[in-house]
Amino acid sequence: MRGLGGDVCDPTSDNPEERCQFDTKSYERTKNIDDGLTTVCPVCRLFGCTGWKRRFELQASATLSEPFWLATKDQYGKFNHCWFSKIYKTTDNHLAFGELTLFFRWMHGYESQHKNVKALLSLMSHAAAIGPKPQYGFGVFSFQNSFSIQESLSIIQHEMAGSGPKKSPSGVYPSLHGYWLLQCTVPASDVNPEFSSVTGFGNVQTFNKYQSRLLPVSFDIRYKFPGSQQKGLRQSYRLNHGKMPARQIFGTSEGDKLASSVFVSHLYKTNETEADYQLRVWGFTDSGLTDEIENSLKTIFPGLVVNKNLNGPELLSDSEVSA
Repeated sequence: MRGLGGDVCDPTSDNPEERCQFDTKSYERTKNIDDGLTTVCPVCRLFGCTGWKRRFELQASATLSEPFWLATKDQYGKFNHCWFSKIYKTTDNHLAFGELTLFFRWMHGYESQHKNVKALLSLMSHAAAIGPKPQYGFGVFSFQNSFSIQESLSIIQHEMAGSGPKKSPSGVYPSLHGYWLLQCTVPASDVNPEFSSVTGFGNVQTFNKYQSRLLPVSFDIRYKFPGSQQKGLRQSYRLNHGKMPARQIFGTSEGDKLASSVFVSHLYKTNETEADYQLRVWGFTDSGLTDEIENSLKTIFPGLVVNKNLNGPELLSDSEVSA
């Protein structure tokens, strides 16, 4: 909703004025729920805030839960493995794999909100990923009976109409106006030579089990190919624009930490019979960056084909979802 220009709070802000809170005093005075919700934004009305319980219960069930694993072209003991060991805790960590089922139980009177949640999940499945830190490659999923992107945006836009109090958080947040997506097919003839000698990080047995259909090498693609001075999206951007601009786009953990504005999936196959791989790259930057990203990808995978190239302004230009 914030990405479409809606008034939404920042529940992580240190400033209480930028967070929502149910007005208990107003409610106690009138016994009218609406009076307590006067300063609560539409998102918090659904997902909850201080003094206001989330309007649904959620349970998740996965057909498979596999021990955590990644892969890299770097050798054991080299930089990538050392870096992985710092940012990932692999002991006893598992990933949902296969089919994931979400069960929603709605509070009485809020059942109609299920359509809004379905729209959010549909957007994630078509245009992004689900879960924390999607920039590290995981989270791409297919959603059965999903809405289209335009249908999803229309539903969310309708929910925004005349909703909620004015919120003006001080942070900088992703917006659909700066969104873009490259959904790509990568020939196996490009993948196999590049990743024939990858090494596993985490559970090596899981890596060996799934490497024919999932190569979790997002880190190499997004950052820098071990042994290469040109390949890798961040490395290529840094060579063209410099160190600090690269940090602004791809994030940094040094000094004033910055989150990445570019997200790269792993190489994956949508079914076991496919020969070629899929790759999803998306971001929230100037849309002019997509050509440069595509060219950088083709230095790694010369036969790469972009099947879907989306950008936020074009999606918003549709009259049904014009923001």
